[in-house]
Amino acid sequence: MDADEVVAMMEQGVDVASLSKENGGVDAGMSLRQRYRRTMFFQQVDVLPNFEFGYWQETLSGWHKQGLPIDIDNEKKAYEYFGIENWQTAPIRSMGLIPAFEYEVLSENEKNIKYRDPEGFIAEINKEGHKSIPHYIDFPIKNREDWDEFKQRLQPDPLRMPANWKELAAAYNNRDYPLAIFFGSLIGTPRNWIGFEDICYMVHDEPELLEDIVEHLCNLTIQTIEPALKDVEFDFASGWEDICFNSGPIVGVDFMRNIVAPRYKRITDLLAKHGCTIVWTDCDGDIKPIVDCLLAGGINCMFPVEVHGGSDPVELRRRWPGIRLQGGFCKMILTDSKKSIETEMKRLRPLVQEGGFLPGIDHRVQADVPLENYKYYLKLKRNLLGAGGKPQYDETTV
Repeated sequence: MDADEVVAMMEQGVDVASLSKENGGVDAGMSLRQRYRRTMFFQQVDVLPNFEFGYWQETLSGWHKQGLPIDIDNEKKAYEYFGIENWQTAPIRSMGLIPAFEYEVLSENEKNIKYRDPEGFIAEINKEGHKSIPHYIDFPIKNREDWDEFKQRLQPDPLRMPANWKELAAAYNNRDYPLAIFFGSLIGTPRNWIGFEDICYMVHDEPELLEDIVEHLCNLTIQTIEPALKDVEFDFASGWEDICFNSGPIVGVDFMRNIVAPRYKRITDLLAKHGCTIVWTDCDGDIKPIVDCLLAGGINCMFPVEVHGGSDPVELRRRWPGIRLQGGFCKMILTDSKKSIETEMKRLRPLVQEGGFLPGIDHRVQADVPLENYKYYLKLKRNLLGAGGKPQYDETTV
């Protein structure tokens, strides 16, 4: 059946998933891990892994007024309720400060809290209404001297591995779900320690200092994840480089190409040596200016492919054939009509058929999305795109 036939049958009240899929849309005898690996290696599956980014807490609270059971009050419960499948990430601290700074409230009034974060920066956040993005005030790294002191918190340490790693590794080696290892962030996280404006200046004024930070984090990541890679075969590696906006990246393409990409290549070469060849990093905004740099660094999957920010999955696949993608369904459309949701779903269907693409909302679901629209999105995702997962409600009535 093509997409138009599916839509026509749905309009007649037919549950399309029941026509060709057993057990509510789950491949008989094929685990979620197998379905994930086949999909990301451009192989056919009967049922696509159904992964999503999650929800803002205000979203779930608002949905309670629209019929979401009141006990569905966190992401884990919501995934189970909506029939969302999921992967796991091994709790290895490839980055992070040891010791972290102590969280400290520096001042507080009726409207705002000023605090020191465990990452060392000072910020202010409002206490009213929806949780705001923090207003950053001061940062721990301003110069070479600050970095020499700060990096003492970024050293190899037994605490970077869970104390029960042997037991975890044994369980991981008998899993039926996809497992990730986190490989860190060479620019996005340093931005949190240096500040948005200052890291932009540092690229030009003190490139040697910023390169030293990138090199140090690369070495720390390699030293931390290598022992785990020897014990467990991971299905993919995940990173975090939230450095792009709708106008492009916060550091120049030359710096990404010449300084950052070679360090990532050292990390991804190590991953590949141990059989982990799917590597994605989380970056919002318009990633097109740095896709070539990421690919050169061995990062071969883009996530979450924020459409409104300038990263359309159809365009990315056209410009970079073979690129892997996860996400790519514009969150803004969820507030529009059901017809708009259907149109976008049909637009993405050819990518699903090509493989190497796991469709999902391109960020957390916003608080203004109607629950009815979200349920309809998931129903179409299962019926039009062949995604798996069985909800805890009767989807034929949506």
